[in-house]
Amino acid sequence: MTLDHRYQGIVKTAMISAAGVGTVGTFLPVVDLAGITTTWTTMVVAIARASGHPASTATVGKVVAAAVAGVSGYYAGSKMLSAVALPLIVAFPVVGVPSVVAVNVMLNGLFTYRLGKSCAADFSRPGFTADDLADLAARITQLLVKIPMPRELAEVKQLLFQ
Repeated sequence: MTLDHRYQGIVKTAMISAAGVGTVGTFLPVVDLAGITTTWTTMVVAIARASGHPASTATVGKVVAAAVAGVSGYYAGSKMLSAVALPLIVAFPVVGVPSVVAVNVMLNGLFTYRLGKSCAADFSRPGFTADDLADLAARITQLLVKIPMPRELAEVKQLLFQ
């Protein structure tokens, strides 16, 4: 399932924003989480409006909080891996630092795409109600933290470079 054209600009802008936050966030995790939370909330509110099913920022905040909580475990694991790799990063900073930044930027963009695509699909369903947001919040972690498939990466590339 590809991203509906009504939401492509919204998700693309959010992905670029999340990637930008990821650059600084590599070194300041609090900035990363705050930036992602703001970016995702803005994106989901915009998707809700574009779908004709506007939702309050407070309601969307619950979905975003669930998403951030779900991603935080994965995020913490990647930060621990970076800490373990620190001796290599210090020994080879020309390669190590850009590599760690690139991974964080890519993860931020990928997680943002997945959240945007999932929200767009849910908000676009006939008969969508605010109760459906609670269902999305309950399953959001499964949607965000999974191994990217080649087709998904192709969708991301197409969205960013169209």
